[in-house]
Amino acid sequence: MSVPVIDSSASLSADDAVRRWSELGTEKREELLEKLQEQVVIPRPLQFFVGELSVDNDKAVEIIGECRGKPVADWTDEALILVTTLWLWQVGKVAVSELNQADLSFSLLEEYFTAKRRGYHRILGRPETPPAETESLFDIAESLVGLRKDIERDHIRCMRINGATWERREWFLPKADIDPDELPEDLQEHLEARTGHRLPPGDGHVARFTGLTEQVIESGTNPAEILVALATYALTLPQLDADYSIITCARGNKLETPEDIAMSDVMSYTAVRSDFDPAARGVRLKNDQIMNAISQRMRYNVVCRVRNYSSDRAQRMQAQAFQHPDIAVMEDAHHNGHRANGVRFVTRAPLVFDVDLPGGTRRLKGLADFRINRATHDEARQFTPAELAVVIRISWWMKVVTETTWRHGLMFDEKYCVKLDTYEDKDGGKLARRRAMLGEGR
Repeated sequence: MSVPVIDSSASLSADDAVRRWSELGTEKREELLEKLQEQVVIPRPLQFFVGELSVDNDKAVEIIGECRGKPVADWTDEALILVTTLWLWQVGKVAVSELNQADLSFSLLEEYFTAKRRGYHRILGRPETPPAETESLFDIAESLVGLRKDIERDHIRCMRINGATWERREWFLPKADIDPDELPEDLQEHLEARTGHRLPPGDGHVARFTGLTEQVIESGTNPAEILVALATYALTLPQLDADYSIITCARGNKLETPEDIAMSDVMSYTAVRSDFDPAARGVRLKNDQIMNAISQRMRYNVVCRVRNYSSDRAQRMQAQAFQHPDIAVMEDAHHNGHRANGVRFVTRAPLVFDVDLPGGTRRLKGLADFRINRATHDEARQFTPAELAVVIRISWWMKVVTETTWRHGLMFDEKYCVKLDTYEDKDGGKLARRRAMLGEGR
C-alpha cells in the first residue's frame, strides 16, 4: 500500500492531526495502521517517550492496535502523537530511530523535520528558506524524499549508531571519496597469494574484478576465495587498523525466493588480525571462537533480513531492517555476544546486488555486508568517515565478484557456510574442523 498524504494549508496541531486521520476514511486508516504496526517492529529497538509513557517497539504495536477499529476522536493524546510520528516516518522515509530517547510532541516533530530539510538544503547548496505559511508538516516531510534523492546522486546515505541508546544519525558521504578504481600493488599481491591470479588489465574496477573472477572460475577455484582475500587484505591496511574483518554473503542459491534463504545458504568468513591477543583486550573468547561465533551470527542476520521479502506478515514483522553504511560505537552495550567477541567499534557496508533472474533484473538488499571491528575501549579509535570510505570501496569490489559469480551460475563454496563447532579443547583454543577444511594457518 502506498502511504497516503493529504494536502493541507494548516500547520500541524493535535486538531489538524485528528482531521488528517479522520479524512482517510475507515478502510484506508485501517490499512495504514496495519502497515505501521508491521513496520514499527522492524527497526529494533526503538525507545520513545510520549507524555508519561515509555514506548518501545512492542508497546508501539500495542498502542497502534488500540487505535484500530476506533474513531480517531476516541484515541488518547499519546496514541495520536505516536501514530502521527510513525505516519510522518513513512511519508518522509527518515530513520525513525533518530528520534530514539525523544519526548515526542507535535512541536518536536515540527522542529525535527524542519531542521532536517534545512540540512538537506545546505548539502545541496540551496537557500535555507523557512517553511511557507501554507506549508504543513506533512508537506515538509514529503519534500525530504525528493531532496534526499538529489543528494544521493553524488553522496551515499550513511548512519552513525550509538549502541548504548540505539540512536541513529543520518549523514552523507561524497561518492568521490570512495575511488573504487584505486587498485594498488599490495592488493594485487594479496589476491595472487590467495587465488593465484592478479587483476587483469582493464578500464576501471568493474572490468578488472569481473576479469579476475572469470579467471579464477576458469582455473577451477571457487570465487569465494576472492572475497576471503579481500577480507584478509583489509586487515593489512594501516589506515583501517582493524582487529576483525568479516565478509558475509548469500551463496547464490534461492535468489528467486530470497525469503527462503537459510543459514546454510550463507557464506561468512571472519578474519582476525594475526597478532590479536583477546586476553589483553579483555575479550572472553579465543581467536577461533571469535571467528566461529561472529560468522554464525552474520549468517543469522542475513536470514533475519531476507524475511522482509516474505509474503507472510508474521515473518516480515520478525525481519531485521535493511542497512545503510554506518559507523557504530558501543556495540557491546546491550549484546552479550558482542561483549564476548569484543565487538565495540564497527563500520559496515551492506552490498546491494542487481541480479538477472527469469522475470528480469531484480535489486536485492540484505543478502551481504562487509564490516570491520575494533575490539577496544579506546575512544580515540572510533571509526571515521574516511575509514568507512575504504570499507565501502572494498565492498564495491566484492559486489562485482559476487554478481559475476552468480551470473556464471555458480555458488560460493559450501565450506564457508557451515557452523564450525568441533573444538580440540573445551576452551576452543582451536577449531579442528576449520583446520581440516581450510588448512593450517588459515
